[in-house]
Amino acid sequence: MIRTLTAVLSTLLLAGTAAAQSVDVPLPAAVKANGKLFVGVHCGYPPAGYVGLDGKPVGYEIAFARKIAEYAFGSPDALETQCVNEGNRIPFLQSGKIDMILASLAYTPARAEQIAYSQPIWVSNLQLVVPVDSPIQDYADLAGKSVATPTGSTYQTWLGKCHPEATVVPAQNAGELGTLLSQGRVDAFAFIDIYDYNFVRNQPRYRVTGTLAASAMQGVGIAKGNGELLAWVDAVVDDLRKKDFFFEAFSAEIKDEAFVKQYRDVVPGPNVTLDYAKSGALDCND
Repeated sequence: MIRTLTAVLSTLLLAGTAAAQSVDVPLPAAVKANGKLFVGVHCGYPPAGYVGLDGKPVGYEIAFARKIAEYAFGSPDALETQCVNEGNRIPFLQSGKIDMILASLAYTPARAEQIAYSQPIWVSNLQLVVPVDSPIQDYADLAGKSVATPTGSTYQTWLGKCHPEATVVPAQNAGELGTLLSQGRVDAFAFIDIYDYNFVRNQPRYRVTGTLAASAMQGVGIAKGNGELLAWVDAVVDDLRKKDFFFEAFSAEIKDEAFVKQYRDVVPGPNVTLDYAKSGALDCND
C-alpha cells in the first residue's frame, strides 16, 4: 500500500501523543507506520455517512471512523476517508486502497467469503418510500410496478428473490433513488429505513411504508488474512459497546426520539450484543 510523505509526517507528529482511548490489543505495526487510518465511507447516505455543508464527511458511521482513529493515533483527525459505494468498496479493500470499510456493510455469507467482518455495529432494515398518494402499502403491492434500489446492494438481491413480480431498477447511488422517484421513472424506492426517514423528513411529498424487512447486521469490513487488524478493531468495538458509544452516536444524528427508541435493541450497548447468526439480510418475510 503506497502512502505519501504526508502520512510519514503525520506519524512523526502523532508519535509521543498519548492515545485518548486505548485497548489491550496492539495496533498492527503496518497500520501504525502509516500514521493515519484509511477508511472507505459512504458520502451520500445520510444520516449514516454523507458530506456536510462544510464539505467534510459527517454522520454516525463517520463518528465511529473518527473514534477508531482516536483509538489508533490519539486523534480523531488521524483519518483519511475515501468515498465508496456498493460496487467498489470491497475491491478497494482487497486492492489495499483502504484499511477498512465503514459504509453500511451488511453481513452476508457470500461477502464473508471475500472479506472479514468485525463484531456487528448496528442493524439495518429495508422499507419503501412512495409518493404520499401512492396505493403502495407493502412489498406485495409492488407487483407490476417498478422499484429502485442501489445496484450491488443486498436489497437488490432481496427484492429479486422475494418479490420477483416487481421490476427492480438499479440505481448507482442513494442520491439517484430520489431522482428516479421524483421524475416518475419508478413507483417507489427501497432502501435502509434510516435513510428513508431522513429523505421524507426533507421531502414531505413522500412517505415511508412497508414492514421492516431484510434485517441485516452491519460490521466493519477488513481484508481477509489481516487477523491482527481484525482483532484490534473488535477490541475497539467491544470497548465502545460497553461505553454505549454507538447508541449515543446514532441518537446525535437522528433527531426523532420515537425513531431512535426503536433502535435501542439493535445498536450495541452495555446490555446489547449482536450476533451475525441472527442476521437475515436475504430472508423473505413469508
